Amino acid sequence: MTDSSAPFPVPPTSPAAAVEPTVPPVVPPMVDKSEMLTSPPSDNAPPAFVDEHDTVLLAEAVTYPKASQPAVIQPTVPLPAGSKKAQRAIKAAAPKPRDPPEKKGTRKKNYSLVLVFSSLRSLVLVFAVSVIVATIFTSFTANASLSAQALNGLAIAQITEAHIAVVPTGLPTPVWLKRIGIIPGHSGIAKRGPTAGNVDPGAPCPDGFTEASVTLKVGLQVIANLRGRGYTVDQLDEYDMRLDKTNPYEAAMLLSIHADSCTNFNDGYPHSGFKAVNPIERSTVRDQDLRLVDCLRNYYGQATGLSFSDWSITPNMTDYHAFHEITQRTPAAIIELGFLYYDRDLLEHHWDKAAEGVTNGLLCFLDPKALATDVPTVIPTLPPTKVSAPTVSNNAVKPTTAPTKKAAR
Repeated sequence: MTDSSAPFPVPPTSPAAAVEPTVPPVVPPMVDKSEMLTSPPSDNAPPAFVDEHDTVLLAEAVTYPKASQPAVIQPTVPLPAGSKKAQRAIKAAAPKPRDPPEKKGTRKKNYSLVLVFSSLRSLVLVFAVSVIVATIFTSFTANASLSAQALNGLAIAQITEAHIAVVPTGLPTPVWLKRIGIIPGHSGIAKRGPTAGNVDPGAPCPDGFTEASVTLKVGLQVIANLRGRGYTVDQLDEYDMRLDKTNPYEAAMLLSIHADSCTNFNDGYPHSGFKAVNPIERSTVRDQDLRLVDCLRNYYGQATGLSFSDWSITPNMTDYHAFHEITQRTPAAIIELGFLYYDRDLLEHHWDKAAEGVTNGLLCFLDPKALATDVPTVIPTLPPTKVSAPTVSNNAVKPTTAPTKKAAR
């Protein structure tokens, strides 16, 4: 039977089906997230028991950020103007200078320089490799592969290298300490005297034998001997332009070579011998001047056999014009090789002995170790004696008068 009061008909149920009660779903409580962020749970709150549906909400609730605290504004204290902190602050606040813009063409120029440098380096490397390779090939080249002409030249070179020892020759030293000035007397054009403007022959002999011919031969031989020893020698004329009072000549030493007159005094005395003297008016290098004169006196007398005739020294020698045209540091001397009349055989036919004596005298002064011979003994100076026998009258010997000195040159 149906219930007519029911608005809708209810289907009949079978007795076998069991009616299960309907249970409404449990909805988890919603949590306000704003309260979680602003109101964190206190430490005394009891732990909450949540199910699996609240896991995400619990994680978000646990990881809430702490409430931010208001920032504390520190008051700004002005720095002293001259302090280091103020200077560093000004430098830090100042704008940094910008690099200047690169000029046009700079990159191209740099590229050209790099290209040139690379080319030069390549050439150097190629040259070095070529030299090394050529050396290797030359070292390992067999003699059988060479031509007969090449083998002949190689044999000559090997024999020459094995049997000939090269002896080095001394070269002139281009410093004034080894520079020597030699004046062949009366050479060049005279600037004073009766022959001014012309060639000065010096003291002449009646037959044409002149002082200048002797001094030139001896002077040239002395110059050649010294140059062979490695010295730099200046050949100076009597009035050379290098001899100047305003610009004095300077060297290791200066020697002027002369010869005495061709006069026959016909007084019975042997007017023979040589003489040498130094500048007597200066004292700056007096010890060297005296040593130079002593060397000339010793070695020239030994080579020629002539005696030293100091009795015939004249003011023209002691006040020789070239002594005033050299520096005060240049040792100097003038030598008279002998008399053209009395010592003519030596000066005309054996002038090489005179050159040898002068050379050895100069080497004695410049380098005593260069002489192989021992130092000769000094020839004593003897007063001239008359050759003719003294005249006898009433068994008494008449005294002979000493010869008068030769007039100044």
